Amino acid sequence: MSTNWDAFEPHAYWKQNYASLRGDDRSLLSLTRDFFGYEQTPTDGRRRGIDVGTGANLYPVLAMLPLCDEITLLEYGARNCEWLSGEIQRYSPGWDPYWRTLCQHPAYSHFGYDVRRRVARTAKVERGSVYELPEQRYHVGTMFFVAESITTDIGQFHQAIHKFVNCLVPGAPFAAAFMRNSRGYTVAGQDLPALAVTEDQVADCLIDRTLDLVVSTVDSRAQFTDRENAASMPLNKQLRSGYDGMILACGRSK
Repeated sequence: MSTNWDAFEPHAYWKQNYASLRGDDRSLLSLTRDFFGYEQTPTDGRRRGIDVGTGANLYPVLAMLPLCDEITLLEYGARNCEWLSGEIQRYSPGWDPYWRTLCQHPAYSHFGYDVRRRVARTAKVERGSVYELPEQRYHVGTMFFVAESITTDIGQFHQAIHKFVNCLVPGAPFAAAFMRNSRGYTVAGQDLPALAVTEDQVADCLIDRTLDLVVSTVDSRAQFTDRENAASMPLNKQLRSGYDGMILACGRSK
């Protein structure tokens, strides 16, 4: 049975997943920050970034800001596109803790309070499919919780990852995140597909197409270390049942 992605409710998903910065997301974001913070992209011409399957999650876009002059938010669902188009004009205060986490690295901190204007100038929403990405166009890329969260078919999972990597120019840095052993999820009453994947499956899919690949695991009950909130939320409750944590793959395209 096919999924009606135009019926996906982005605000409900944001409220369920990102309205408060969780410890596991903070750990995942910190790993991404520490990777991108020391990367470089070409200085001649426009530096193009892409976030594939953005949905209601802006933190991969924030993580790419130091490396890009323009960022394409590629999204398939109509409601997601509409929500994102409004959000990037002046993103909501809920994303401020995510930005503070990024600003612990000097590559981000120099943006200061100008970051909202930077996002509005840099980001653009484009409706499209991961399976129809152009080849060798972008200088940096992210794809968070997409390939394993749009299908139950392992072949389509591999295809999504390969299309993502192939859309990057050779040597382009990327970060891709996956729910570990996900067994499906529900948003606003809509049941959505998922494929249970492990670190080995992610690595096997990427190893021949990338350079300097590093695959990390974030526990689903990762310690919440944001000093503002640590006293009131010392340890995460699991986001939902039916997954074992998060996987992050960082590297460069061949």
